[in-house]
Amino acid sequence: MPQISSKSLLLSSISLQWMIWEITEDLSFFQTFPENWTANKDHEIITQKKLESSAARFCLWNVCQQIPIGTWELRKDERNRPYFDQSDYHISISHSFPYVAAVISHVKSVGIDLERLGRNVEKIGPRFLSAEEWNHWQNSHVDLTKAWTCKEAIYKAMSVPGLGFQQDIQLPHFNTNPFEIRVRNKKITVGTEVFDDFVCSIAIED
Repeated sequence: MPQISSKSLLLSSISLQWMIWEITEDLSFFQTFPENWTANKDHEIITQKKLESSAARFCLWNVCQQIPIGTWELRKDERNRPYFDQSDYHISISHSFPYVAAVISHVKSVGIDLERLGRNVEKIGPRFLSAEEWNHWQNSHVDLTKAWTCKEAIYKAMSVPGLGFQQDIQLPHFNTNPFEIRVRNKKITVGTEVFDDFVCSIAIED
C-alpha cells in the first residue's frame, strides 16, 4: 500500500483524518469504491486524469473507513466540489500525479492541496501573492509553492466565492508549522509539508 503519513501535517488539536497516496496501481485497482461515487463524466476524461480522479476518490473512501458511521453519500455541488449528503463531516481532495490526497473533518470545514515542485509559480506569483508576500518569497521556489498550496487549501476550506488570494488571504512567513491566520474574521489553522518534490497543505476553519 503506497500510503504516506506525515506527522507535521497532523493537526493534533483538531479532529481530522487524512491520507496521501502514491499512484503505482492501474485504474481498476482504484475503482473499488461504491458505484454512486463514480464521476458522471468519467468516460470523457483522458486516461491520466481519470486515473487521478478515481485514485483521489479511492483515497477518500479509505479515509472514510476510519470513521464507522454508516453510508457515505458522495455528491458534487454546483461548483463541482465533493461533499457528503446529509452529513456534518467535511471533505476535500487533491491530486498531482503521481500523488493524490484526501482529508475529512467533523463539523469544521477543511481543505487540502497538493502541488509538484517545478511548476512555474514564479510566473503567477505576483497574481496570487500580495506585494509584501511576493517581495519576501520571490527568490524561493519552495516557499512560493508552499504559499500557493496554503492559499488553495484555505480557499477550499472556506468555500467563499470571490475570496481573493491577494487581498483576503495574507500568509505569515512560515516560521511555525502549523500556523494560524484570520481570513475575513475567521480563524484558519494551516499545516504544510514538503516531501518527494511535492508540497501538501491542509487548512481547517475553526
